[in-house]
Amino acid sequence: MRKARLFLLLLNAAACLGLAQAQSVPDKMHYDISKDRVLYSIGYSHLDTQWNWDYPASINKYIKNTMTENFYLFDRYPDYVFSFTGSYRYHLMKEYYPDLYVQVKKYIDAGRWYVAGSSVDEAEAVVSSPESVIRQILYGNHFFKKEFGKVSADYLLPDCFGFPACLPTLLSYAGLKGFSTQKLSWGSAVGIPFNVGVWYGPDGSGLVSALNPGSYTSRFPAHLDTDEKWNKRLSDDKAKSGYAFDYMYYGVGDQGGAPRESDARKAEACLSNSNSKFKVVLTSSDQMFKDITPEIKKQLPVYTGDLLLTEHSAGSITSQAFMKKMNRKNEFLAQAAEQLAVMADWGCNDPYPIRKLNDAWELVLASQFHDILPGTSIPKAYEYSWNNEFIAANNFADVLRHSAKTVAYNLNTMVKGTPVVVYNPLAIEREDIVTSQLAFNQAPEALTVAYPTGEEVPAQIIEKKGNTVRFIFPAKLPSVGMAVFDVREVNEPVSKNSKLKITAHSLENEYYKVEIDAKGNISGLYDKIGKRQLLSQPATLDLLSEKSEEWPAWNMNWSERQKPVYSHIDKNVSTRIVENGPVRIALEVKREGENSTITQVLSLSSGESGKRLIVENNLDWQSSGLDLKAAFPLTALNDMTTYNMGVGTIERNINNEKKFEVPSKLWFDQTDKSGTFGVSILEDCKYGSDKPDSSNIRLTLVYSPKVNKRYVVQKTQDWGVHEFKYGIYAHQGDWREGLTPWQGSILNQPAIAFETVKHKGHQGKSMSFLSISSPQIGLMAFKKMEDSDYYLVRVNELLGKDAQSISLNFCNDIADAYEVNGQEERIGNAHFTGHQLTFDLSHYAIKSYAVKLEKHTHCTEVAEQISVDLPYNADVFSYDTNRDDGSMDGHYTMPAELMSDTITSNGIYFKMGSRNDEQNNALSCKGQTIALPKGDFTAVYLLAAAKEDVNGTFKVNEKSIVLPIQKWTGYIGQYYNRNFMKDETTVESISSPFVKKADIAWFASHGHSAYPSENLAYQYSYIYRYRINIPKNTKSITLPDDESIRVFAISAVQENIAKTVCTQPLYEDFNYAHQVSIR
Repeated sequence: MRKARLFLLLLNAAACLGLAQAQSVPDKMHYDISKDRVLYSIGYSHLDTQWNWDYPASINKYIKNTMTENFYLFDRYPDYVFSFTGSYRYHLMKEYYPDLYVQVKKYIDAGRWYVAGSSVDEAEAVVSSPESVIRQILYGNHFFKKEFGKVSADYLLPDCFGFPACLPTLLSYAGLKGFSTQKLSWGSAVGIPFNVGVWYGPDGSGLVSALNPGSYTSRFPAHLDTDEKWNKRLSDDKAKSGYAFDYMYYGVGDQGGAPRESDARKAEACLSNSNSKFKVVLTSSDQMFKDITPEIKKQLPVYTGDLLLTEHSAGSITSQAFMKKMNRKNEFLAQAAEQLAVMADWGCNDPYPIRKLNDAWELVLASQFHDILPGTSIPKAYEYSWNNEFIAANNFADVLRHSAKTVAYNLNTMVKGTPVVVYNPLAIEREDIVTSQLAFNQAPEALTVAYPTGEEVPAQIIEKKGNTVRFIFPAKLPSVGMAVFDVREVNEPVSKNSKLKITAHSLENEYYKVEIDAKGNISGLYDKIGKRQLLSQPATLDLLSEKSEEWPAWNMNWSERQKPVYSHIDKNVSTRIVENGPVRIALEVKREGENSTITQVLSLSSGESGKRLIVENNLDWQSSGLDLKAAFPLTALNDMTTYNMGVGTIERNINNEKKFEVPSKLWFDQTDKSGTFGVSILEDCKYGSDKPDSSNIRLTLVYSPKVNKRYVVQKTQDWGVHEFKYGIYAHQGDWREGLTPWQGSILNQPAIAFETVKHKGHQGKSMSFLSISSPQIGLMAFKKMEDSDYYLVRVNELLGKDAQSISLNFCNDIADAYEVNGQEERIGNAHFTGHQLTFDLSHYAIKSYAVKLEKHTHCTEVAEQISVDLPYNADVFSYDTNRDDGSMDGHYTMPAELMSDTITSNGIYFKMGSRNDEQNNALSCKGQTIALPKGDFTAVYLLAAAKEDVNGTFKVNEKSIVLPIQKWTGYIGQYYNRNFMKDETTVESISSPFVKKADIAWFASHGHSAYPSENLAYQYSYIYRYRINIPKNTKSITLPDDESIRVFAISAVQENIAKTVCTQPLYEDFNYAHQVSIR
């Protein structure tokens, strides 16, 4: 049938396009929902971009079918219209099928094809951060507007596995008018609150929501306009609100395409019939929400709270733990990078790299798709998504390092010892433990650190390797700012902090005394400030039986949860002291259970950081039919526990048959019912937990369920080594008094240290770019706006209380400011004077402002740069129209249509070679000597890639410099990957993880094959940026004698800004990983 459709399409393409451009909404669809009985009918096809298939399958087949099959229906049925979501899918259309994409644009112009859903992809909403949800809308609709001149007004998530209570707040803030889903019919914990009504968020903002539209695979009923079921439902709607309108999906899924031809035929047949009992409106997914007036909205039924699925929301908040970890880390890495990039843009005339950041964000947001991030896709899909996360992390980290170097140059780093600049990404002054690493001529016996004020504090060496020393020190840091610290060598270690005490079974600081029993459990946690024991029983590592009959990675079952704890990880216990110094003490606890082993390091610090007991975990997991939970039986008794949603909080009760595994972000808290004290559990990448009784709360760490006959490979999901941490934080009063939200942020967003050189700077030894007058307000984003030179500042209220007269304090005077929504559309004025912008913010609300600061440029990183002419000898690019042109590796080439004439990477300009057919555009290295231009250049930057990962030896003035040149295609990062036997279910071996960290200057999601001529879907192409120091007046550079290395461009650069090096990993480096054997 599809072949027949395609054949007719090709025969009638010209007529089809002409008809579509002339088509408008027919008069027969006119209606008035304040008076008429109206059923909005939404033609839609659901595409799981990855699920039981992967990106190549979606690109090669499903996305193409979505276009061609709809073109066929547009031609045959003039009243048929279609809604399709996901700017990332449209991006792929444009990249892989440019001719068909042109037709899509024409149908959109003609009002036949509607952009829908406002998002980058149909992302899950429970695990993703609130900022990610906002970025989904910002970037999704920005793409739609740029490409089609249209935007969507709705958030369309038919198939997600639950929705947090804060979602209406986020969508309303973003300027959307409506939300729809059909997933509540899959076992909603609260039922289906209404058909069409208003869902209220924690800040009191309400969003019109369609919560019962029927399955997205529904067939269009014959004679729908006289259908008794829908007629009765409209009558029921009118009885509840006074209005008789409703909302219905019809279409196909989960492989895209178009609704059935019979659907389109039946849809047209029910328009303007004399015997119709109600009007059927064939329209876009957002039209109903746009039609509802404020007066009508006031009369609709309402609901406030979570919309979770009893089973489907349970397992999916823990499955594929590494995917969730990378997502969390990238969300915060992006924020840290954007903030520093703003500082560099404003203070040093270093252009904000909006394209690079947005390209990375797109990969993160696409990976939040509702079958990827929840952990329910096939193993192959995760190979692609892990790689996407690593590409994004590479780009975010590159921006952060570069911007830090630029900003640090403005600081005065003239110190006695070695200057270390520390960046605090949080919008609050903090005292925290900083980890750094320096190389010395000879490893020192001890170190001390001087603050910018001159105050000296001890440093603690935690590792020595040759002349390289890794150490920690306490640092007081400014809000969203940097401070310079003086690291000095000393002969004698600083005397031990008398408040820090450790034995093989206990730790103690000024806040806690921790005791460890013979099974490795925390048996005692005494709060020295509150003078009370916080644990009623030992805090154990519980193994719970988990069996799912049908949807293993998705579901947890109430029947399993009612069973007693299956076992514990508490066998073969060993302990040892691993740190005992003036800054921190740490105890390592190793134990085993049910074919898995865990090494935990429990640590307490001096000072403010000591308010958190930190537990770092290295878990080698090979259990099956189980989940692992960290149990905390507390003396703080309460039937209710508070869970953070990122924006707002929600209280939930003890486990019951409807909610027995629930989500949170960063922290959840149990305050004693007396309100006098409580305990917060902090986590850095774990989302699920449960509450068996009024004392015990349990954080879920990993989940590998027993399966029946479906999705059998999920019984071994997450086998491998996991590294994560959680913390325990005791407070007096409730979590608001204890400012728990900031404790969660500190755990997740560590301070970042950079080694630099001594130089004078105009900003002094410490600077804060942005601060907020009250800890009641958090900073969600600080970035450059999408279509403006203004900066965007987004804040939210953290404690559930209205806030008045809050001030944002900038580092310079404000030239102009106004209020915007989540899509950066102006919605109001702003009150500002001098450095301050003032505002009120209601409980759990979000606000954002466009801010223009008075310019204050003090330096430019690059004084001069010249692109070097190269004697190209290889053609490695080809166009779609001639994929046989050139060769990067055999009959494979890079996509010329996605490459530009120039590449700018971290402020370095590169001139690329011609990509025209039969033109050389790369230099295959054969030991050539390349002449450099005259000048005081300090570095040479290269764009290069190789056929395989190789070391290339470059020579400058006879000095050899070895650079690891990475492969031009393939994965740059992977987690532990299961290799299956021929039965495709039994794990034969597990491949070790890896990450390659050369800086990516350019990437594309495909390459070309000459024969058969095709795009290699989702087989990435990369070009990397490399730097070589050169003495001034260097005349030439000699390339490696290795033809597999291809150099694309060279630029000679005179840099003003001195070298600044990050002294800690910015993203996953698998330093904890080891080869895993099947046990």
